[in-house]
Amino acid sequence: MKRIFPQTHKAIKFTFRQTRDDFVVTEIPLFDKPSDKGNYLIVKVQKQDMSTMEMLSTLERDLQCFNIGYSGLKDKYATTTQYISIPLKFSKAFEKLRHPKIKVLESFRSREKLNIGDLKGNNFFIRLKDVGQESSDNISMVLDDIMRNGMPNYFGYQRFGRDSANFEKARDVAQGELIMKDKKIHKIMLHAYQSYLFNDWLAERVKLSNEKAYSQLKLDDETLEQLKTQKGLLKVLPGDIMQDSRGKFVNVIDLKEIRKPYKEHKIVPTGLLSGSKAWRSKGVAGEIEHHFDDLTVNAIGARREAIVYPKQIRYKYNSKEKFFELSFTLPKGAYATVLLENIANRDLSPN
Repeated sequence: MKRIFPQTHKAIKFTFRQTRDDFVVTEIPLFDKPSDKGNYLIVKVQKQDMSTMEMLSTLERDLQCFNIGYSGLKDKYATTTQYISIPLKFSKAFEKLRHPKIKVLESFRSREKLNIGDLKGNNFFIRLKDVGQESSDNISMVLDDIMRNGMPNYFGYQRFGRDSANFEKARDVAQGELIMKDKKIHKIMLHAYQSYLFNDWLAERVKLSNEKAYSQLKLDDETLEQLKTQKGLLKVLPGDIMQDSRGKFVNVIDLKEIRKPYKEHKIVPTGLLSGSKAWRSKGVAGEIEHHFDDLTVNAIGARREAIVYPKQIRYKYNSKEKFFELSFTLPKGAYATVLLENIANRDLSPN
């Protein structure tokens, strides 16, 4: 599974290791003000060198604290700050927490348990090393382009694990041929299979956004002319399903109607996460999507934004140390390592 990016620059060399100093992630919660009421305790925790699932297992084992809620999974090899929820009855046990990799930063009460997706996004700090002056200049140019046009919203390599056989396992789980004993792992494998299909579809659409490629599709002359003047990272095709800022889906019938809001980043094209109740695109877009669909997946399904627009991008270059440091914000579900791959114009491998 190779991610393809829209830029045509040569691969940029740099060194990136996911370490506690060079990769820092801070969760942006949905809530604005802490509450002083409720039957749950929201805890802001900082962890290092352990995954979210490992942290939860540690809390369950060491504190006998159960029914823990969380908004998102955070990387293992990093310094990450995130929010978890615990039933209020476990609050005294939680005060006894002493762990070299977990630090409690603050806590407050809440009426509701945290669930997956209960976050706005994440702030990232990343330090790239062994960056020469030419590479620094090239990275800056690519980042400026990403600020203007966004980037393909691929799932990152963290979604798939290190096992080369994971695709077959994930497919068997998704199709009901394999049942994992651990329900959490079962769900992760199912989502991984949906993600494989989405990534392959998105790579195909990136390729088809080249004029030479989309001119080979079975499109009338008027539609081809519309595509030539369309401003956007991906060429939106008749039958595509787009999503606006409120989460409402828009079926693309007339390319002229979506031209302005697409250019202004008010709507984005979406791709399929296979499942029984997911919306399917139609027309030319549907014919392409069909090759990356699986009607046997045992899930409801959904659609995922195909383009993401990083916000608050800041960067600086230390020529003496050859460090390139950048910070940015991504919405939930988007991967910082995909931005790095977009910069490098090559796949990155896990540590």
